[in-house]
Amino acid sequence: MAPQLTTKSLRTRGFTLIEVLVAMAIFGIVALTLLTQTREQTRQAGSLEDRLIAHWVATNTLTDLQSVGQLPDLGNSETNTVMAGRDWLISMRAGKTPSPDVRSMEVKVSSYDPISGESGSPLVNVVGFIGRFNNG
Repeated sequence: MAPQLTTKSLRTRGFTLIEVLVAMAIFGIVALTLLTQTREQTRQAGSLEDRLIAHWVATNTLTDLQSVGQLPDLGNSETNTVMAGRDWLISMRAGKTPSPDVRSMEVKVSSYDPISGESGSPLVNVVGFIGRFNNG
């Protein structure tokens, strides 16, 4: 004799279509939220990497200028360099200080496209001092 299926036993055998759709909707919302957060984290990590490398470029530029031992000319100048496989535009401004043997130096670094000649907005701005030393 075959067992009879009652209405109660039919309901407990599986999920209804509504329950499956609700579960899929919840899963979709959670997945979309995770994807959005992952994309934002990736964007922030790239931005942080750009600023870190730009800071290295700026401090290297100041160190190079300080190691020369001569005062840079007053005013603005620009140059470009490559670091970490990327092109960077270095904008420098040498200013006066109360001491005639010291100049203030402001170094701004931005990303640079050598083909189009366009640069982005400055990523870092580092200020330092360059001195002339007498060896005697």
